Amino acid sequence: MHVHLVLFEAWNISRFISVTNKRREIAGASELITYLDRRWVKDAAAELFDGFDPAWRIEDKPVELLETGAGNAKVLVRDAGLARLLVTRVTTRALRDAPGLEVCGVVSAPFDWSADGLLHEALGLAARQLAPVRTSLPGPDARFLRLPIVDQCRSTGLPAESLMRQPGPEPSYEPRSAESRAKWRAYGKQDDGDGLGRLADLAGTKPEQLGRVVEHLNDHAEWVGVVYADGNGLGKVFGAFNQCVDGGSNRRYADALRDFSAAMQAAARDAFLEAVGALEHAGAGVKGGDGPVPVLPLILGGDDMVALCDGEWALTFAKAYLREFERLTAATEKIMEPLRRQGEVAALSACAGVAIVKPHFPFAASQDLAYALLREAKQVKKEIEGPCSALSFHVLYDSSGADLDRIRRQITLSELPQRPPAQQPDEAAAQAARDGRTVLCAQPYVVSASQQEAPWARGRHWRDLEQRVAALASRGDEGERKLPASQLHELREGLFLGPAVADARLENLLPAYGECGLRQLLGDPKSLFWQEQRRDPGRPGRWVTGLLDAMDAEGFLLVGVER
Repeated sequence: MHVHLVLFEAWNISRFISVTNKRREIAGASELITYLDRRWVKDAAAELFDGFDPAWRIEDKPVELLETGAGNAKVLVRDAGLARLLVTRVTTRALRDAPGLEVCGVVSAPFDWSADGLLHEALGLAARQLAPVRTSLPGPDARFLRLPIVDQCRSTGLPAESLMRQPGPEPSYEPRSAESRAKWRAYGKQDDGDGLGRLADLAGTKPEQLGRVVEHLNDHAEWVGVVYADGNGLGKVFGAFNQCVDGGSNRRYADALRDFSAAMQAAARDAFLEAVGALEHAGAGVKGGDGPVPVLPLILGGDDMVALCDGEWALTFAKAYLREFERLTAATEKIMEPLRRQGEVAALSACAGVAIVKPHFPFAASQDLAYALLREAKQVKKEIEGPCSALSFHVLYDSSGADLDRIRRQITLSELPQRPPAQQPDEAAAQAARDGRTVLCAQPYVVSASQQEAPWARGRHWRDLEQRVAALASRGDEGERKLPASQLHELREGLFLGPAVADARLENLLPAYGECGLRQLLGDPKSLFWQEQRRDPGRPGRWVTGLLDAMDAEGFLLVGVER
C-alpha cells in the first residue's frame, strides 16, 4: 500500500496577530489561527471521505489524521487526487474565513507504508517542500489591491471592505478590511464574548471574565507584558524522532508522534493554567485583586506560548510558566519515554522573553522585542550543560525603538576601566577583563531549580534577581525606603562611567547602607560586578552586574510567589 503525506502550515502567524494594536482583534486572530487544526482540515476530510472519523487509521481507511496543533496539520491519504483536493479545500476555506492568514499545503510523493522509516523521511521532505511553496505565494498586501481607489482600514492598513460600527455610547463607524472584520467575528460580540470560549478555557475562566481582561489590557493597564516562551531542543527531537520509536514500523512511528505531540500540547496548556493559578493565589486581578487574572493567551500550541499580561505580573507569570513546564514534562511518561530512547533522560526545559511596554506601543514591535529576548535567553544552552530554563526581559521606557541589539549596545562598555588597587583581581582575571567587556546587565536569568550550582549561573539565578529586587523595595518602619532613591540613582549613573567609578561610589555608601540591603546588590565583595565563568575556558568572561536588572524589575516582579 502506498500513502501520501499532506502537510499544512499557517506560516505568517506573527504578522496576522500583530498587524493591529487592538486587543479584541488580536484575540480574534488567535482564534482564527486554530481553525486550521480544529475545523478546516477535519471539515474538508469529512466532505471528501464519507463517514470520516479522527480515529481512522490508514491501514483500513482512505485517510488518517496524523497530527494537528500549533497552526499546522499532517494527514495521510491513499489517493493522490484526493490529497491534492484536500489541499484545495483547506486553503480555499482559509482564504474565505480568515483573509490575511497565509495557509499552504503540500502533498508528498507516494511511499510504501510497509517499508520501515519512510514516514520519517516523508515528513522531512514535505517540510522542505513547504519553503518554496509559501515564498511563491503573493502576500495579503499583493492580493488586496487598491484599484479602484478605496479607503484604508484603520486597523490593518489594508484596503477597507466596509464600514464597521465601533463599541461605545455614541454610534461611530470606521473603515475596516476583510481581515479586520473576520477577526472581530472570531472574537464575538462585545456584550457576551461568545467568541472567547476557547481562550477562556485555556485561561481557566469564563468568556465574560476574559472579555474583562481584554478590555483591561486595551484601555486600563498602565503597562502590558508580552510573554514569548518556547521549548528547548524540540527541533532536534523531532528531527531525529525515528530514534524515539520502539521499532521502525511506520505505524509505531505515527502513534508515537501523535502521542508525543498531544502530550506536549497538554503539558503546555496545564503549565499555563498553573501559572495563572499562581497569580490568582497571589491576588492578581484586573480590579484590585477581585477580578479575573489579567493574562490573555494568544498562542498555546506544541511548545510555543505567547501571552499578553498586565505588566505588573508579567515576570512572575513567565517564571511560573517555565517552572511548571519543566515539572509537567518531566512527569509525563509519553514525553519522557521517547526522549529516553533518544538518549535524553532529563526533563525538557523552555526559555522565555518578556517585553514590558506601554499599552498603546505597537504590538508588532513589542512581540518582536519579546522574541529577540527569547533568543537571548536561549543562549544559556551554550553555557550550561543539560536542560536549563532561562528568562530575559526588558522594560521599554524609551519608545523611540525596540531593537534589542541597540538596547544591549547602550549598556555595553567596550573598554573596561581598571579597578581601584584594593579591588584589583589576580593577574589572570585582570588579563581576561582587559580582553573582555563590561555589560551592565546579567541577563538571561536561570529559572531551573536544578541548575543553581552551574558556574555560569552565579549571580544569575532567579533567586538572585528576587533578592536584589527585595533589597531595593525594602521599607523602614515608617514606610520610607531603606535604600534612598537618590543614592541608588547615583550608583546607577556610576555604572555607565565604568566599574572603577561605580565601585568607588559603592565604597562610600557601604558604611551607611550596607545593612539596609546594599550588600544584597554586590557581585564580588566590595563590588557591584562579577566576572562570568564561561563553559569554554578559552573565552574570557565578561564583567556583569545585576543592579540595572533589579532596578528595572522592581514594580514588575512579585517576590515570594512559589511556583
